[in-house]
Amino acid sequence: MNDGLIQFVRAKLDADEHNIVMITSLAPPDTDVHLDSTIPMIDMVRAVTDLYAPVAHLDVPDAAATSKDFDAGRAAGLGAAVRLLAQIYHDDPDYRELWRPRTQP
Repeated sequence: MNDGLIQFVRAKLDADEHNIVMITSLAPPDTDVHLDSTIPMIDMVRAVTDLYAPVAHLDVPDAAATSKDFDAGRAAGLGAAVRLLAQIYHDDPDYRELWRPRTQP
């Protein structure tokens, strides 16, 4: 489940970067394209996703609540962040409902 989420987010970020390059290259000469915050935002989402990838296998429902293992807690926290960030793409046909952030009881 989490591998699919990671692949989905990475693919969407790659597509977003490609689209930014295309928009910038299509702008008429001497046109100022304001994308100052877009690339850093993509970089930050990618950084969180990259931190999550090595521990994603530990991110299972209720594991953080029942485990005293630091890595399981780290995985749960990073997983929550990636699921929240992935909601940007919730209208994409490849987005899966099971990736929505988990609700706490």
